[in-house]
Amino acid sequence: MQKTLYDPIRKKDVPATPEEHVRQATIRFLLDVVKVPEHAITVEFPLGLVDPKSDERADIVVNNFREGASIDRPWLMVECKAPGEYTWPELQVQLNRYLKILTPKYVMLALGDATRYFVLDPVGKTFKSVNSLPEYSNS
Repeated sequence: MQKTLYDPIRKKDVPATPEEHVRQATIRFLLDVVKVPEHAITVEFPLGLVDPKSDERADIVVNNFREGASIDRPWLMVECKAPGEYTWPELQVQLNRYLKILTPKYVMLALGDATRYFVLDPVGKTFKSVNSLPEYSNS
């Protein structure tokens, strides 16, 4: 029998793959440390909701509806990968495809236990590296 993990956002058990372990650790971080409410998080966000030509999915998207932002302007977009599955440059290529569809305020990349955070500079439309994410309620 395959091992599973409970996903508190999707409210169901999911296969316990190496990438899913990273995703679930990231969800716990967002809920417990960043204080994102469950209802603001979407797991496996279908990019086709914004661009019907896309069949890709972002691992985690935190909406920004409280600030009146549309679905294509989330507060945070997260990509999660299992350790040893991707390199940072490969993950950047995937992220760049997603950034043609979504314009998040923050980006988080979780590659195994290593994490990188970025904030959108609205003037230059570029992402700058930051040390951490702010608490959801304070940003």
